[in-house]
Amino acid sequence: MFIYLIYRDEPELSYSLVRKQSSESELDSSVEETLLLNPDCHVRVMLEYIRKKCKLGIYTHFDICDEEGVLKKLFSLPPYTNGAEYFEHRKTYYVIVLQEIDRRVTALPQLNHDNRLYSELKTRIRNHMLSEEGSRHTSPMSKQSPSLPSKTSLKPGHKKK
Repeated sequence: MFIYLIYRDEPELSYSLVRKQSSESELDSSVEETLLLNPDCHVRVMLEYIRKKCKLGIYTHFDICDEEGVLKKLFSLPPYTNGAEYFEHRKTYYVIVLQEIDRRVTALPQLNHDNRLYSELKTRIRNHMLSEEGSRHTSPMSKQSPSLPSKTSLKPGHKKK
């Protein structure tokens, strides 16, 4: 099993966002790359591989979305979950950088700004996020992974039910 992951060669981080907003007239010269990815592994391994290959900073919040703009919310999954359950074979996905500014989450597709799909994908993601926010009132930037029960929570001699 494999998927295609599209991303920018120069990742869009907070400092470049400020630079881009101040000079919108400049042409975006970043190159889009395609990463062939096997999601049949632990989600944590896959996320670290994506972070490394896509040159994303250690504190950069990111996710993956499909062509409809639906975020996979991989950081909210337990780290040892098999990623193959959440992807379709040979489908194309996109790297999305998430930024929280004044309690509002902004999704930045890691595509060239001149690409027509950039603005379409940004709008689709925003629409999905707004519809989810209205139904659940949660932020994708909230706690990254659920806590697992600690070994000390079980008393010696008691079996887990």
